[in-house]
Amino acid sequence: MTTIERLSPVDPGAVAPTYRRFTWQEAILDYLPTRRQTARARVWVERLPTVAILLLTTLLAARLRNSAFIDEALYINAGQDYLNHLFYGSSVPDHGAYFSGAPAVYPVLAAALDAVGGLYLVRFFSLLCVLATIVVVQDFAQTVFRSRRVGLLTGTAFALTGSVIFLGAFATFDALCVLLLAVAMWLGVKKRGIGSAVGVGLALSLALTVKYAGAVFVPVVLGVLVIAGPQAVKRSAVALGTLIVVVAGVLFTVGESLRPGIAFTTSTRTALSPTAQSQLLVYAALNIGLLVALALLGAFRAERRRRPLLLVLVLLGGAALLPVAQLRLGEAVSFDKHTAYAALFLAPLAGLGLASLSRGLFKLAPVLVVMLVALIAGVSRSGTLYASWVPLDPVLSVINSSATPGLYISSSTDALKYYTRKDHPDVRWETTFALYSTGEDRIRRAVASNRFQMIILRSASTGSAQQDSGQRVLEQAIADNPRYQLAREPFPVQPYSTDRWFVYRLGAGPVEQPYLSDSGPTTPPAGSS
Repeated sequence: MTTIERLSPVDPGAVAPTYRRFTWQEAILDYLPTRRQTARARVWVERLPTVAILLLTTLLAARLRNSAFIDEALYINAGQDYLNHLFYGSSVPDHGAYFSGAPAVYPVLAAALDAVGGLYLVRFFSLLCVLATIVVVQDFAQTVFRSRRVGLLTGTAFALTGSVIFLGAFATFDALCVLLLAVAMWLGVKKRGIGSAVGVGLALSLALTVKYAGAVFVPVVLGVLVIAGPQAVKRSAVALGTLIVVVAGVLFTVGESLRPGIAFTTSTRTALSPTAQSQLLVYAALNIGLLVALALLGAFRAERRRRPLLLVLVLLGGAALLPVAQLRLGEAVSFDKHTAYAALFLAPLAGLGLASLSRGLFKLAPVLVVMLVALIAGVSRSGTLYASWVPLDPVLSVINSSATPGLYISSSTDALKYYTRKDHPDVRWETTFALYSTGEDRIRRAVASNRFQMIILRSASTGSAQQDSGQRVLEQAIADNPRYQLAREPFPVQPYSTDRWFVYRLGAGPVEQPYLSDSGPTTPPAGSS
């Protein structure tokens, strides 16, 4: 194959590089009947590597299986609350106080998808977002670096990242937010008109509405537009103006309801799961370590001119934003999935690094070895992340065997509520996190009042001294109340685990007047981010 490929950011006035198909592409076309060797056939042959990447990503995501994660269930349940309010006029809890995105946007979409096809349709939507991001980031890199090879390797590097595969089977805000950021960058460098600049602003507006943390990437995307986009100054101003108008409109109409959530999850966030920085660095290395190394190689091989170097710095800065913020905070919640945002900005540089490897004596051999390592690492890490929360099937089996209408309590309330709200609509849920925050006396009196039809606990530490103390009080109160009996013998939450499920059922006897209101104080879920 002969091709002229310049590894430099796009020059709007430059002539497109001459391109000839790879030898294997010519071979495939030669096998086709002459009448089938049309322009459309040639285009599809050129797209075969991209199709293969998308199919591989689909298979890697589809292999992941687990019951609903607390955040997945929380968002779908909240969306259902909003749909019930819309259709039936029922009240809606204040989800905006602790959500990391506008609660009436993605959660409502997720609930609508769930109503049609269940949890796996919601997860499939995330997969579609990831697949679309692969295509967009590939074309972004191809446009910026004026190289099909770099574009293809960029898409491959992004697709094989463990946290990206994980997002493809994870029903939260994140896959959609990553896609919107990718679309904004792509529009900034691919298109030339003012209309596309408005599109950049709209995509950024929606991204930070879907997930508030998307706001930190606004300077990064606009920086890419200024450096590598055509009509940079004018289009950047239009994009920024559009963003300001849309965000101002949202804040003016519903800003008061969103401000508590923005503060709790983003602007004034404190660590919900404090973790040592050394441990977070290990997580980062496992998730994107190889991608970082390839991106640094690409940065080193970039042209030593002002625009390429500025673009490299902007992309590296964008990749560092969320991991560095969480390292400084010592926050483990959502750290793994947030590395997928870093992958979005690292992938173009990684593609550049891989392209430089493919030009040596052994051509594609080093690239194939690196891709094999990336595949093994991506499969392993995505599987580990997906198994990080415990399956609820055994607990659901106990509940379904004797689901008495009434109030239930558990530390996994949101996930259990997701499964019981359809089959057992008379079952209501309260979270142990809310009960523990009321004090020891109220915990004892709540158990003594026999207000809970079922109490579901885990033996493992919650990670919070206050919560662990509350659970010990609850366990003692249960032991002191003869009406609560184990529904079955304690059983492990996972194979070979020392952590056990304890499921207590309320037995026969007089029921006293409940001491606490069913709509008592709530505490934001530990996984909310």
